[in-house]
Amino acid sequence: MDGMSEKLGVLDLFAGGGGFYLGFELADEIDGYSFETVCAVDKNEYACQTLRSHFKERDKDPNRVILGDLNDEDTKKEILDLCNGQVDVIIGGPPCQSFSLIGPRSGYGVGNSKFENDSRDDLYMAYIDLVKTLSPSFIVFENVLGLASKKGEDGTPYVQIIRQDLESIGYTFENERQDKLIQDTYLKLNAADYGVPQNRRRIFLIGNNQSIKNPFPERTHGDGKKPQVTLWDTIGDLPELEAKYTFTDIPDDERDKVRKINEGRRNGEKQVEYHKDCFFSHYRNLDETGQEFLDFVVPDIPEHLTDHIARSHMRRDQRLYRAMKQGHTAKDVVEGDYEQDIRNCIKYDMSSFKDKYRKQSWNAPSTTIFAHLAKDGNRFIHPDDKQARTFTVREAARIQSFPDDYRFSGPRTAQYGQIGNAVPPLLAKRMAESLLRKFAGAQVEPVSKQSVPASVEAQ
Repeated sequence: MDGMSEKLGVLDLFAGGGGFYLGFELADEIDGYSFETVCAVDKNEYACQTLRSHFKERDKDPNRVILGDLNDEDTKKEILDLCNGQVDVIIGGPPCQSFSLIGPRSGYGVGNSKFENDSRDDLYMAYIDLVKTLSPSFIVFENVLGLASKKGEDGTPYVQIIRQDLESIGYTFENERQDKLIQDTYLKLNAADYGVPQNRRRIFLIGNNQSIKNPFPERTHGDGKKPQVTLWDTIGDLPELEAKYTFTDIPDDERDKVRKINEGRRNGEKQVEYHKDCFFSHYRNLDETGQEFLDFVVPDIPEHLTDHIARSHMRRDQRLYRAMKQGHTAKDVVEGDYEQDIRNCIKYDMSSFKDKYRKQSWNAPSTTIFAHLAKDGNRFIHPDDKQARTFTVREAARIQSFPDDYRFSGPRTAQYGQIGNAVPPLLAKRMAESLLRKFAGAQVEPVSKQSVPASVEAQ
């Protein structure tokens, strides 16, 4: 581009805490092309507070964050007023709870019927409506694997319905290469294959209206590539914490004693001076893969470490956390060679989720970080026996590949929800760079250089 820079516009729908938008903006410039977010939309107030805060930090107009429901006509008008003739890519995915394979429709038969016709299932129509109106060159649609198993009234999987609806307005989904991760209808990607320290498998639809084949984001880790990033690489430097006890299972005559114990426990603070010495010591002892990940989440040492605070836990839960072996679940405890008093720490019906408790492993990626962390963290028990606790907000954010200077607004439950629902920024970055190569290769002309679609001019 003869030294010139071209900013390509991105509209982030169902933006949440900002993982998708952040990854696109952090994508490496290719032949002068890079992405800039024109607008981000979400209906959650705390998520929008998070986005506005980071828009300001990146010298972007916080008024380009819209708090609103995509089914609301006023919200749609506000989006179009900001975005006409500026959007090269629309990214996002509707709320996934009704499609999830680990939630109420997971197959255990408890409370599933109310999710058969969930109103959230039709939110994708609002996405498609905006795609039709704004006509971006590319769309990237993300959702949980349940999108391929949940079916519409005629028995067609939702992922196929969505693809067909997008094809009807001129988008093609043929990929430039064949791979075992490419299904007939969609891509199935694991974030761990792209340098994210988490086995997080999600569906992606990448489409374009340029009559070209879509890019495939090349795997960088695992299966003959670089080693996957481990939990030790990711959070091994973070300060050790001691969880306090809740009083749920404490008899009245022991409560004063427990209060004194709690007073002496260092469970973390909202903001502390950054642990530079420990960080650099940890960094120097990692291999190239671990160092590359930390270079992404800590590109510059911030002044403070934030939101590294241990939740309080019941005494019996902490005893269970200490006793469990890394990689084990509740099923291993109940059916394995654990002492009976440790088995007795599990107080729920095992006919339900048998991985209700899971102790993570230092030498592997984490399991999928999800929004249920807002309710409890029992599937995310810290691998260190001494700490006997679940992941903090900062640990969950690191595992999702959010940089250490990225802060989430709202109470802790809201922070966990934003983190768990996010597209990992590092995965989004890899995907964004695969799209940039299409623009850099002169296969796609930026929308800003094209005529505005008549449907937009009419708004």
